[in-house]
Amino acid sequence: MNKKLMLSVLPVLLVGFVIAGYLVNSFVITTDVIEPFTVEYAILGNGGNWDGTTTCDNYTGTWQTGQDVDVGGLYAGEGRMVCTRITNAGEGDIDYKFKGEVVSGLGNLDECQYAFGTHEVTGIVPGLSTITDGVAVVVAGDAAPVLDCQITLSTLRG
Repeated sequence: MNKKLMLSVLPVLLVGFVIAGYLVNSFVITTDVIEPFTVEYAILGNGGNWDGTTTCDNYTGTWQTGQDVDVGGLYAGEGRMVCTRITNAGEGDIDYKFKGEVVSGLGNLDECQYAFGTHEVTGIVPGLSTITDGVAVVVAGDAAPVLDCQITLSTLRG
């Protein structure tokens, strides 16, 4: 090799080694991401039309952990208050979205979607706390009779 070329490159390499530093110590941490939310649901007015005044905050009945429920039929204009209770076991504040949407019908998806619509509420669950939230699901007054509408309720975090 050409000695002049090597001598001109050598100072650059030496400066690079000095600037790069000398590693004195390093370590690795191992951790997991743990689900902070516990979610429970309640349907107010499940035995009849929701009274329009009982809220999720003052509901004293039983909360469920997300089991499928058949609430029977609803007449046009009737409704239910669908509540969620979210407990945040973590210390950080976390955004949430509670959503209800019609996902299927037996050949009548459009009619089901019109009758029930899509409902969504958002908020923040402060660290180490429990919140309740909900949405009134009322059948449209001019909805046509329709069978077997399935509404998915979901709680998303983040």
